[in-house]
Amino acid sequence: MKRESVDFYFVPTRDEHNNEYVPPHCQRRTWLTHFTGSYGEALVGLKQAFLWTDPRYFLQAEKELVGTGFQLMKQFQGVSAPIPHWLSEHAINATVGVDPKLISLSQQQQWENALAQVNGRLMAFPDNWIDLLWTQRPAPHFSKIHILDEKYTGLTAAEKLIQVREALKKIHADTLVISQLDEIAWLFNIRGHDIPFNPLCTAYAIITLSEAFLFVHKGCVDDAAYFSHHHISLKSYDDFPAVLQQLDSDVCIDPASTSWWVATQLSKATVIKKTSPIVMLKAIKNNTELKGMREAHYLDAIAMVKFLHWLEAHWYDGETEITVANQLEKFRKAEARCKDLSFPTICGYADHGAIVHYMAQQGTAHAISDSDLLLIDSGGQYFEGTTDITRTLHLGKPTLQQKKHYTLVLKGHLSLRHAQFPDGTCGEHLNAIARLPLWNEGLDFGHGTGHGVGCYLCVHEGPQRISGGASGVPLKPGMVVSNEPGVYFPGEYGIRIENVCAIVKTKTEGFYTFEDLTLVPYARNLIDKSLLSEEEILWIDEYHQAIYDLLGNALSSEEKIWLKHATAVL
Repeated sequence: MKRESVDFYFVPTRDEHNNEYVPPHCQRRTWLTHFTGSYGEALVGLKQAFLWTDPRYFLQAEKELVGTGFQLMKQFQGVSAPIPHWLSEHAINATVGVDPKLISLSQQQQWENALAQVNGRLMAFPDNWIDLLWTQRPAPHFSKIHILDEKYTGLTAAEKLIQVREALKKIHADTLVISQLDEIAWLFNIRGHDIPFNPLCTAYAIITLSEAFLFVHKGCVDDAAYFSHHHISLKSYDDFPAVLQQLDSDVCIDPASTSWWVATQLSKATVIKKTSPIVMLKAIKNNTELKGMREAHYLDAIAMVKFLHWLEAHWYDGETEITVANQLEKFRKAEARCKDLSFPTICGYADHGAIVHYMAQQGTAHAISDSDLLLIDSGGQYFEGTTDITRTLHLGKPTLQQKKHYTLVLKGHLSLRHAQFPDGTCGEHLNAIARLPLWNEGLDFGHGTGHGVGCYLCVHEGPQRISGGASGVPLKPGMVVSNEPGVYFPGEYGIRIENVCAIVKTKTEGFYTFEDLTLVPYARNLIDKSLLSEEEILWIDEYHQAIYDLLGNALSSEEKIWLKHATAVL
């Protein structure tokens, strides 16, 4: 840094393709800071080093940053650009170095605007400095590309290309450059195993009004005929920069997902900065995808019920947070159509449940008992769809306070699930509905209320979300979102209840509501019925009856008896 006259160097979580979850060889921030959460941004100064993360990871970061020299900087909801804000106050006359492949065009513009306020500047260094220092960096691994059948996708790649080209014409562009891996996977109906828990393959793509180019690593394609049939030209991943440099047309790039580096390669093109048309096409599932999502959640619910039945019978056999998570994975993968987990299972007992994205480790994992709450957040990847569910349990007799807190979270969860809202409503307009029962008791939670979910893609998918920060994205029928309010008491316990829901039309023209895709009972012994209205009790009973009717015949006799009890009327 001193040699290059750089005052700060930025080390983000995300990789060259803006992935939330990154492959081992791209986990630069983890290597540098020892912080293992899925979100965090590091800024190294000549005298100080900082790591920003959000409330999901405050407790985890406080532990993992001990002795690293990094200071935890807490990022709260509604603050979308905390580092630029900090730079605009502290980086006077400073030079900030970045790898231009690891910062989006939107970020670059935000940072330059912030630094301009204090006479600072942003400088690109193409050779990543962490890579130069990381002597034991894992070698990259690129998997074979799998073709996802039309029976799961509902549309062929050729049909999707027509949709994209029509969208390009509307914005007067004739070329689209795509960096985001889930967009590429969705568009070409391809999947891979390059990213942990995300069925993605590493690639770039360029779409014109008459051609489609897919840039992939050598040896990853076995079925070249598929791409030829859909008029998709395969090119080497390494050829991507040279092709970018030759583009001289009206090129659309999404500033939120396209790197600064990609933008600099388009020197001959007229650049149009617009949200990728694939974002909304992917977010609004077609009927085939919605059918698949329902099937995936049905399969997942069977695994969850089998697991919960097992847990009640075996928790006292020396089980720990780790062994319980492993057992849940076994139940999921007993179904052949489950290809992977959708994220590392969060299994937090007692005070560990208050660490929102807790990861159990050997040596510190709690043993499971019947004296406190157990929070389990998990999901699976199926050809049919992606699942995400959180249930909070008590294997013994909960305290009155625990029952009250659980019921408050449940009330918010139910209120959001049964909300009806007009066309044009964004997630931020509904956010307070899930929080109001907690707010009335002076409580709240620091994470978002809901995120989009992909269809055999990423468990976190945009652009829709339900949170306090403005998304500006109206919720539309066909979108899939989570509904996951919670409450957390550091050092004591955490509670979260999460279902995945599809947005559907109501009988009233122009109004929408949610349909539960998740089919797993709530914890009846944690519900304080006196805090519920008659309508809320009816909602729970109807949901539980639907679960029993749908799952009962897929279970063993003992499991069916367990489910009958778990879904009994309140």
